[in-house]
Amino acid sequence: MSAITSVLGKRERPPYSKHFYPSGPGAMPSVPNRPSGPQGPPPISSSIPVQSRSTVKYLETNPTGSIPLMIRPWADHYEKDYAPGCLIFCKQEKKGRSSLITCADVPTVNYLFAEHLVNDSEPLKPDDYEFFGVFRNDAGKQVDHLGFPRYTNPKQRLIQCDVYGRAKVSNFWGKKVRTGQRLGFALVWKRVSFLKQPNRHARTLPQAQVVLQLIPTVNECFPETENKVLEAGAGVKEIDHYVKKWHVGVVSQAAFEPPTKGKITLALHDSQQRTDLPQIEILMI
Repeated sequence: MSAITSVLGKRERPPYSKHFYPSGPGAMPSVPNRPSGPQGPPPISSSIPVQSRSTVKYLETNPTGSIPLMIRPWADHYEKDYAPGCLIFCKQEKKGRSSLITCADVPTVNYLFAEHLVNDSEPLKPDDYEFFGVFRNDAGKQVDHLGFPRYTNPKQRLIQCDVYGRAKVSNFWGKKVRTGQRLGFALVWKRVSFLKQPNRHARTLPQAQVVLQLIPTVNECFPETENKVLEAGAGVKEIDHYVKKWHVGVVSQAAFEPPTKGKITLALHDSQQRTDLPQIEILMI
């Protein structure tokens, strides 16, 4: 072996035990500034020493926890317009088990809570959808030679969602967002005069109706105001009063281009318009 390595101009690599652990395999190297653990089994009828500090070093600061989701396709292909930075809500299935999850972004949720006005379906209940996380990236997405998206599986999308730590999210909360503010969403009673699918044109209703809709909140107030979003009474449809609310995260970096109120209004009902919103960095706790 030494003759071959000399011909190739390479030095012989030292054994693993000598290279990493001088005392031989199985012996851990000493860690500075940390108490050493027990070196052998404790004797009979003696107290067992317990380490009060871990010897594991955590090098990351504000790590991000992401979870994969296999999205169940919608008949109208709403999931095709989900993109990084959008908020993902998951349907709370009452029965059965499946690897596919029914997911919706903010425009889709707003449409689902209002669609019973035109198709005579059962209205959704406030607990039918729960906030899950922030869309991080598409695990099954590729790009063709022209730059257009191409999916490895055209029937289902596999995405990664941030559920903990640092995340970048579309700015639904306005131009006055500051570091340290608590961002959230509330499901409130709103009077609507139109109905819009997230990937279709809006339709005007014969008359305005009161339905549940998602709105952004800052420190539990309406954005850019100090007016608290109040809770609605049981069984009472009070305008701008919430029946449920979710905490999204705390602003960690907001030095980005501020969105206009017009773009935010469009983004609450249109998935494509949501991609025009700038993103801010939050800490999900």
